[in-house]
Amino acid sequence: MLIDELFIVLAFLIIFSILSYKLNLLDFEGILVANAVGLAAITYGPNPVANFLAVVCLFVFGEIASNYPKQKHEKRGIWNVIGNALPALIFLALIRIYPEYALFLELGFFGAVSAALADTLSSEIGYYSKAKPRLITTFKEVERGVDGGVTVLGELAALAGGLTIALLHFYFFNNYISAIIIILAGLIGSNVDSLFGATFERKKILNNTHVNLLGGLAGAIFAFVISLL
Repeated sequence: MLIDELFIVLAFLIIFSILSYKLNLLDFEGILVANAVGLAAITYGPNPVANFLAVVCLFVFGEIASNYPKQKHEKRGIWNVIGNALPALIFLALIRIYPEYALFLELGFFGAVSAALADTLSSEIGYYSKAKPRLITTFKEVERGVDGGVTVLGELAALAGGLTIALLHFYFFNNYISAIIIILAGLIGSNVDSLFGATFERKKILNNTHVNLLGGLAGAIFAFVISLL
């Protein structure tokens, strides 16, 4: 990594940390882990700038959606960050272990980030849908905030999240097929999250971190497998 790039990254992480703390976006442990994720992406990613910016989009757009309009939940902590970022980090690690599959595993990384951002935007923006959510397993109306509830607005927000990461990928790699895969990975990951939320989180078998992990992994595995084919 060039010295200028390293300086920009460190400056961004410092500004991100200060704003997250001052605006109560993340707690102290969450800030530390978020910084570690960013550093891991730019240190171990095969395309450091693209990988780092994908993580930046996940945290920045996710926090904007979570806290504007007026936030309706406590500030996010370490487990929320881990639940959203761990699938992407797993695929970065796999690139180091299996470099011969780097091209496909990196698409899995972007699929994981797409799923995490899609799910975050779906949950936060979908909360403001004028129509009541419907449980993804039965399509019966449920109250806002119920695990596994989906709305048209939420699905559109998930699409926007996947599209954001897909456009970033397209800017660096100019591959429209991969961009489409990333969009689909976002939608699939977000809905897998909702499915596990409806079937397991509502029954207290899994928690939010678990379903976020499963949704992210679903998006990553989808992108990886489709790229292999």
